[in-house]
Amino acid sequence: MWSETIGYREYRHPYLPAFFRAVAESIPLTGTEDLLDLGCGVGEVALGFAPFVASLTGMDLEEPMLDALRSRALAMGVNMRLIHSRVEDAPADLGPFHLITMGRAHWFMHTPTSLVRLDQWLMPGGAILVCKPVPNPDHAEWHKVYESTRDKWVRGNLREMTRLTAHQFFQGTDFVQVKQVIVQGEKQLELEHLVYRALGTANTSRAMLGAETDEMIAAIRAAMAPHFRNGPIVEKHLTLGLIYRRRLARNPQDPTSWGKVSRNETCPCGSGKKFKHCHGRYSESD
Repeated sequence: MWSETIGYREYRHPYLPAFFRAVAESIPLTGTEDLLDLGCGVGEVALGFAPFVASLTGMDLEEPMLDALRSRALAMGVNMRLIHSRVEDAPADLGPFHLITMGRAHWFMHTPTSLVRLDQWLMPGGAILVCKPVPNPDHAEWHKVYESTRDKWVRGNLREMTRLTAHQFFQGTDFVQVKQVIVQGEKQLELEHLVYRALGTANTSRAMLGAETDEMIAAIRAAMAPHFRNGPIVEKHLTLGLIYRRRLARNPQDPTSWGKVSRNETCPCGSGKKFKHCHGRYSESD
């Protein structure tokens, strides 16, 4: 499905170059780490981290994506191991890795087996990074017009699938969010770039729309022309990264080690009472 967008992906909301350095400093990375990128696509995330790690491994279900990534890595002089597989079907002993990344891909991996694989592949003390560009961070009116126009042509259930948050993805596991990285930037944008962006999104790709593609293109050009009357505009961008690690063992005597505790969960202090009837009475935890 996503391989249908090859050739237009550079026009989608980008992972800002400064984001990779910010994450490397936040974790921190020392240049000795092994990184696994799940749902790697054409390498927008994996290749961004190439200067900051010792080795790169990418996994994707679509062979055309891996072929495109192989060409990009070769052109950059980056040696990268590529695996054609679903996460669930990959071997349990694939790792270990210091860092596992997922960019715009965790929605498609939310299965019990995938969560088991993450735990098997991540070495002790390692981190998982969920990262994604955030569309329209400044709530620009032109962007709302673009999205409302493109929405008329959306096909499939991709939007429903992508509502799964990273918090929901890891719910019930030993992984907890420990840090958040936000990087902002801007880039010049031409009207035709928005046409390519729509074609670079799976639910409005040429393969999805078929004969209706030209109608969508015409509609986008007509709706956006007033906003580009004076030529290219500047688009604001934001890349968000959520860093997860395994939950440290809870010390019954140290509430600071408990992390987020559900109101109906047994209180970590060992009283046997529900949290909301024990230490939760003095906490604002959900």
